[in-house]
Amino acid sequence: MKTKLAITGIILALAAGLTPAAQAAEPKTLVIIDSGFNTQLPFLAGKVVDEACFIEYGKCPNGQPSMTGPGAATLAATDGAKDKSFNHGTQMASVASAVNPSTKFVLVRIIGKSDKGFANTYTTKAVQLALDWVAANSARLNVGAVSISMGRAYKEAGCPIELPLQSRIVELKAQNIGVFTAAGNRSNQTKVDYPACIPEAITVGATDTRYTLRNITGWVYPIMPNSNGGADLDLYALGRYNTTMLDGTNTLVLGTSAATAAVASKWTQFLSEGGTYDSLWLTIQSKLDKAYRSATDVVQKQYNLI
Repeated sequence: MKTKLAITGIILALAAGLTPAAQAAEPKTLVIIDSGFNTQLPFLAGKVVDEACFIEYGKCPNGQPSMTGPGAATLAATDGAKDKSFNHGTQMASVASAVNPSTKFVLVRIIGKSDKGFANTYTTKAVQLALDWVAANSARLNVGAVSISMGRAYKEAGCPIELPLQSRIVELKAQNIGVFTAAGNRSNQTKVDYPACIPEAITVGATDTRYTLRNITGWVYPIMPNSNGGADLDLYALGRYNTTMLDGTNTLVLGTSAATAAVASKWTQFLSEGGTYDSLWLTIQSKLDKAYRSATDVVQKQYNLI
């Protein structure tokens, strides 16, 4: 996605438009790969199509390193008490639901829990296993998009691409499925996290609440100071959301994780209304607004979800 698009292609995509919702097939599902989820919360009631679990360190609910089916990605309401990072998946699902309350979910857990109740580490091997399962089951699950609000910094000059992971993202794209990745929250203005730097991933940074400013036409979309950026970033979107945690309480989240889940949810909604990968991407690119780090540091990559 890190290439410029031909103006003629944009015009043709806009002229074609989207198929009316009445003509669309069964609504697409949104896959969220994350730390786990409380599927008993009201906003997820009747919205979870399937679950899966792929754990490198620790065990899934069945006592094994992998599990699929009901309960596979489920955490208890109390699992966030010792380690708040377990709340992350539920928070991302609540963001997606806030953007589109009709979102149907496929939930995938890749974070294990230690005997003392803390989150174990993971590598992109777990992400690979999750995407392998998604690709194998995409037709059955009617997948529209994948949201990955996880990543790591890297020291290499270029993106440390793992070819199997990149190939899987390319395969999903060929199936009309967008893989959305968080740019990361390290305040790096020139480099996004991995796997967000993989060219075929759609990489999302975060902006804060819009406002108006004298001498600037239209809205100002301020880039969050913690948001990574650079050449591998595809777009910015609002990253400020009031989210739901495992125990059902609410907390404010700021950053690229929330922005990624939001854009993936909107993509799934548009795809459910008859769009294709290419038509949606061209339409989004044609509507990008200016995102601001300062009055002199402006980039045309803001996607307005409001």
